Order: sequence, then C-alpha cells, then structure tokens
Amino acid sequence: MDPEIRLALIDDDEAVLDSLRLYLTRKGLKVGCFATAEEFLSDRTRADFSCVVADVRMPGMGGIELVRRLAREGGKPPVVLITGHGHIDMAVSAIKLGAIDFIEKPFDEARLLDAIRGAVHARLEREDATTRLAELRLRHAALSTRQRQVMDLAVLGLLNKEIAQQLAISPRTVEIHRAWVMQRMGARNLAELVRMDMELKEDR
Repeated sequence: MDPEIRLALIDDDEAVLDSLRLYLTRKGLKVGCFATAEEFLSDRTRADFSCVVADVRMPGMGGIELVRRLAREGGKPPVVLITGHGHIDMAVSAIKLGAIDFIEKPFDEARLLDAIRGAVHARLEREDATTRLAELRLRHAALSTRQRQVMDLAVLGLLNKEIAQQLAISPRTVEIHRAWVMQRMGARNLAELVRMDMELKEDR
C-alpha cells in the first residue's frame, strides 16, 4: 500500500496551481498550494510535507535556490522541479544540488505523479536504511570484545575449531560466543551475519 503523500505545490501561476491541485487531489494526494517559495518556507507545517513540486522561475526565490536552501537543512522534503524554460545545464545543476527530478512544461500529469511517488519512496527507503544501520551499530557495540573477535573470524568463513585455534580458546567457548553473536546481531544464519558485517564496514 502506498504511503500517504502530503505535497507542497509551489508556482506563481494560479492556473497551474489549480490544475495540478485538482489532478493530484483526485489521485489521493493531500496538496498544499503556495504562490512563492518564501510562502512555503514560512509555513509552520512545512516539515510535514513528504514532497515539494516547485517551478524553477518565480518572483523572489526560484526553485533551484529553494533546492539549495532545503539541502542545507538536510535535504527534506525531496523536491521535483518543473519549468517552461529548461535546458540541460539547468537540469544537471538542479540534480547536483539535490533535486529528485526536473520536468519541462508542458508535461504529462501522470509523469509528474510518477516522479512525486518515486521521490517519496526513495526518501522512505533512505530513512529505512539509515534506521537499520543505526540499529546494527547499536547491536555491534553491545557485543563483548571476544564476541566481536569471533564475529570477525566467522564472517571470513572460518570453522569453530579454526577460530578456536586463532584465539587460543576452546571450540566449545567459540560455539557459545558465536551463538551470542547471532542472537545479539539478530542474524538468522551466517549469510545474514556476513551482510550485516559488510554494511557496518561500508559505513566506516
């Protein structure tokens, strides 16, 4: 089931705002309309929006400057830019600054809807990955020094007796430590433990 999407729609063209609001509302999105980027930024509830669609050229702050401003704040919510005056250099600059997509007018409304949904799903996936990594770090930190040593050798594919030889402990002790590692890391098998180890090392 798709997550509920609360969209901020920013465009100084009232006709565009009305047209897109009607279409996107019919598609199940909750849409808030703003005539300028400054109006959006001053809205007390703007942190609740799951995506922003903004025109590139508007009085005052334009869409690209808005992307730059939100990037300084952590890149939330994701931004899809629309423009009637687009070109390749502008699109590349927008994406480098953090925009999720860049769509030229006139555009298919269904194309915009796909971009919005894609941006929201990508954000949720990133947040899930960040949460998972934080949990893995906490679980790993809860291991004893000996348990970490056993884990480091286990993910290399060593057998219990080989780990025992390297650490100068008994195979039975290795077996006990290994069981604790699997339990505390939440790994159902060695393959999962290896993947967890890879995630932790990629983050270092």
